[in-house]
Amino acid sequence: MLVLLFSIALFNPFHVVADNKVVGVYFYPWYSVTLNRHWSENVIDKPYIGYYDSDNSETITWQLKLISEAGIDLVVFSWWGPNSFEDNTTKVIVKYLNGYGLKFAIMVEPYLGQEPSLYNKTFWENVLGYIKNNYIDKYREDYFHLNGKPLVLAFNPIGMNYNPSNDFPDYTIRITGNDIDNAGYQDWDYWPDYIDPNSVELRIRKDGYVSIIPRFDDTHFRAPGTCIDQNYTQGLYEKEWEWILEHKDSINIVMVTSWNEYHERTMVEPHYDNTSNVDPFYIYDLTKRYIQELEEGERITQEYVYGFNNYVLAWVLILFIFGSMAKIILRILR
Repeated sequence: MLVLLFSIALFNPFHVVADNKVVGVYFYPWYSVTLNRHWSENVIDKPYIGYYDSDNSETITWQLKLISEAGIDLVVFSWWGPNSFEDNTTKVIVKYLNGYGLKFAIMVEPYLGQEPSLYNKTFWENVLGYIKNNYIDKYREDYFHLNGKPLVLAFNPIGMNYNPSNDFPDYTIRITGNDIDNAGYQDWDYWPDYIDPNSVELRIRKDGYVSIIPRFDDTHFRAPGTCIDQNYTQGLYEKEWEWILEHKDSINIVMVTSWNEYHERTMVEPHYDNTSNVDPFYIYDLTKRYIQELEEGERITQEYVYGFNNYVLAWVLILFIFGSMAKIILRILR
């Protein structure tokens, strides 16, 4: 008994109280200067390194280095079907991930069109087979798992008519999208389109998931469009992160929308801003700072629990020793 208690005190099994929280970004591998993809389509801001090709090795290493240094854990790729530009580019990028300690997952976009009936069981059989063969099996160490199974996301209207979760139990499938409280079939917000910058109250979804944005602005190409904190003057991003820090015990996954979606201007990737005179690294640096605060809070909590458990076990050990000595003394006196 004495040896057991001493071993517990030294090698406390309660040290790890929970897995660390996961911070991810939605990532868009669809840009190309060479092929004139996306940069000329309603983009008004400019990346810090200039307009780039998403499959360029220098671009990839620059992006992944920044993502890793910010403390981001998970990269979710916007994926537009087998052999698409995004598919081929993602295959290039994932080869680099392990060197930066990053995990990844695939978000299936509605590449067949907006008709929900197109995304039936047969569609999912084909898509999951392709993702398994080309990503999950090839990159077992790097592909992100949720609840012990590979995570595959899909963007609405996928999931509206047919939810694949029950038919494919080997995967954790999550439907993400917009207006999810009214639509009623998605699991996760792509971005918090319910947000009020003046009174930030985020909504924690299934799996302890929460989504945040630095801003949203599509008024330059949609009418009337949506504009939230266009110039960063309302402090939306800071308020969202502060809310997360206050509610961190209920949160497991923080998804930032996005790393580089320039059309809707949600990017945290360093860039020259068209409507705000801020440093190109302003939003990136905020992201990095708040992730550090979130991780520091987790570390302090674990250290506190670890110390408290050891404190209790030490007193148990002391009482056991004194009790044993008292019994020995009594036997001698008798």
